[in-house]
Amino acid sequence: MTEELRINLSELDKQGDELISVGKRLLENHELTEFNLFCIAILNRTINLNRGFVSLIKEQNYIAAAPLVRLNIDSLLRLFASSQSEFDYETFAKKVRNGEKIAMMLDSEKKKKLGDSELVKRLKKIPGFSWVNKIYDIGSGFVHFSNQHIYSSLQIEGNGIISSGIRKNDEFITDSEKTSGAHYMIQSTKGICVFIKDWLEVADEARLPNKS
Repeated sequence: MTEELRINLSELDKQGDELISVGKRLLENHELTEFNLFCIAILNRTINLNRGFVSLIKEQNYIAAAPLVRLNIDSLLRLFASSQSEFDYETFAKKVRNGEKIAMMLDSEKKKKLGDSELVKRLKKIPGFSWVNKIYDIGSGFVHFSNQHIYSSLQIEGNGIISSGIRKNDEFITDSEKTSGAHYMIQSTKGICVFIKDWLEVADEARLPNKS
């Protein structure tokens, strides 16, 4: 394991403290509303996906870890969808809790459905999230069987010789690819924290007494 990968895994692990801190703000300073419950579920999913990713990388099982990058982006997109929906935050969260699919909801102008492709298109336009489009596609390649699984099971030498086999490890995956995966797990987690913190600031301001 390279030092860069070790650092990324350590940072990803430490992000658990930030996720818990954001969760405490939700629980301690705000009523237990539908949207708070939605955010708590997002945070809970994120912290455990991150734990799983770190553990799997350390166990040399990147093939199982890679889909978690896509799942973290899924949480980020679902959280982002709450700000794009035709519904207010509370109604949106309640509908999700009751099983309504976000992909079938319309945007605030009631013109487009909030499917993944639409959410990715909107999110990538926000500064700091231009990476979402490419990594969403790559991550999806690890969720659904694709050429990425084939290349994860072989190695092509410079002389054209192909090495392949069934292994209980990820010897055919480069540390560079693992480092990239860890990096985007971190980026997704940061994005989730940013969106929830932004909402908390708006909610806190709304609770302040009117000084006019």
